[in-house]
Amino acid sequence: MKLTELAYNLKWFFSSLAEKPLKAMEKLRLPKKTRLPVVCAIVLIVAVPIVIAVTAKVLLAAAGKKNAADNVFSFDPIAPEDFFLPEEPDFLPPVMLEQEQKKAWSVEDAAEFWTAPSGFSAEFWREEVSDSIDRLLEPLP
Repeated sequence: MKLTELAYNLKWFFSSLAEKPLKAMEKLRLPKKTRLPVVCAIVLIVAVPIVIAVTAKVLLAAAGKKNAADNVFSFDPIAPEDFFLPEEPDFLPPVMLEQEQKKAWSVEDAAEFWTAPSGFSAEFWREEVSDSIDRLLEPLP
């Protein structure tokens, strides 16, 4: 269909719609100045409810689709036990928050925490100290 045919068909359609109200206004013998506001008021009275009804139908359809989508993507609730890590196995000795101080230590008690430096030669300590000093001073310019 060409554009001119479409324009002609639209003109014919709207003129046939407006023909009856215009004839009714001629019967009422309204002056020309009041015809346009009266026609606009009638169109508003008819068109506004139609627009509201169509808008409500579109919004309800969109809400229905949203609810349907919510039902599709539902999932099972998560058990409360899954939120927390399980207890670790109890293989460590209990923690002692405080311990009585020993007044005197025996050699066996101290042997666990002490290595006598006399077991190493003086040359060993010189090498250890010079190596650590070299490592500290190497990055400096």
